[in-house]
Amino acid sequence: MKRLRRTQLLGLGVMALLLGPVAAPTAQAAPAEAAAAGPTAVECSGSWDGKTYWARSPSGRNGGGYARTYWNASTKRNCVKFWSSPYDGLASNIKLYLHDESGDYVSDPPQEHPVNYHYYAGPLYTWFDATNECIHLSGSLVRGGVTYTLSTPDIRCG
Repeated sequence: MKRLRRTQLLGLGVMALLLGPVAAPTAQAAPAEAAAAGPTAVECSGSWDGKTYWARSPSGRNGGGYARTYWNASTKRNCVKFWSSPYDGLASNIKLYLHDESGDYVSDPPQEHPVNYHYYAGPLYTWFDATNECIHLSGSLVRGGVTYTLSTPDIRCG
């Protein structure tokens, strides 16, 4: 067996410091995979205010799906998620939009990467310090051939 010289050991140590620890990549489900997987849904962080916002059928009846918002005091951000109801995977084309006071919004699925969700959309987070800032939600889903729409007034205003 060949002995390593002190300079060779030093070189290996420097390489290890430069490269840092090497870890195997971890698998994380993409949003479409998570939605297809069913009940192992990604959740919002923060506290729910106890309010449920129902999607409505064209006749105005609640059903098809519902949204809930959460406030994370440490990050000062709102989060929203929109679930199919019942959570059976029979809904389709679930879309969720989170709007701020200026009219800017974020959507799931993103418009540039449309996906046909069957269980839920979100979580979506405000991208700014939302303390005392209003948000509103919109979205839709199709269940049993009926399109249900979600639309809220300004909520979480402070």
